Amino acid sequence: MRNLLLRCYPARWQARYGDEFEAILDEAPLGPFDVADILLGALDARLRRRGQSTDIVQRREFFMSLRIGGIAATVAALIWTVLGFATGSQQGQPFGGGVAILAFAGLLALLVAVTGLSAFQARSHPKLIWTAFALIAAGTVAMAAGAAADLADVVAAGWNVVLVAFGGLAALLGSALFGLATFRNSTLSRQAAALLVAGPATGALALMVAPVALDLAYLVMFPAVICLLAGWFALGVSAIRLDRVTSAPRPA
Repeated sequence: MRNLLLRCYPARWQARYGDEFEAILDEAPLGPFDVADILLGALDARLRRRGQSTDIVQRREFFMSLRIGGIAATVAALIWTVLGFATGSQQGQPFGGGVAILAFAGLLALLVAVTGLSAFQARSHPKLIWTAFALIAAGTVAMAAGAAADLADVVAAGWNVVLVAFGGLAALLGSALFGLATFRNSTLSRQAAALLVAGPATGALALMVAPVALDLAYLVMFPAVICLLAGWFALGVSAIRLDRVTSAPRPA
């Protein structure tokens, strides 16, 4: 992957900064945020067309700040809260295009959150972060496909429901893995990370109970959803607070 990322830059830039760039990349594993940052730097270098962009070498600041990741996490939690109320008030009715679109927006916000927040964690637990990112990305694509198919009225045999369900399940698994990586890293709120793990774990328990006691499964699912939403919201708030602390000017 490192060679592929290097080739994204202009030849003149590679000749001048290539060795130092490779040394930086070899320091630690790359996360989703790092790849996005590098691609943006490559685009900037090609737009300048003279290889004048040396951001990736001269400084290691991020194009996407911790604050953006935190805001995206809180927005995702709020969107899924609204979605929960919307679907809960229409039990027994099929998913509509509006539900799929709202769910897609929530997953897209989660994807931005994982990308932004991973800057502080991917280098410690890259496998967990990349797997979480891949799962949420797959869920986002599935949700988008479900929304598009539903709006185009081309879905047969309830495939839009299957796509929406798959997207939600992928988001649950991705959230759990991201929560595990965050808990192990201890940079952001460990309490919020624990909620991200507890939510999907409790949801899995509800699914196992459902064939035997459906009413009990619904009862168990409620705290699972609350844990998941509260976890993302709290994680976003902790990231925003951390960003304010680290970016605040220090007295001379």
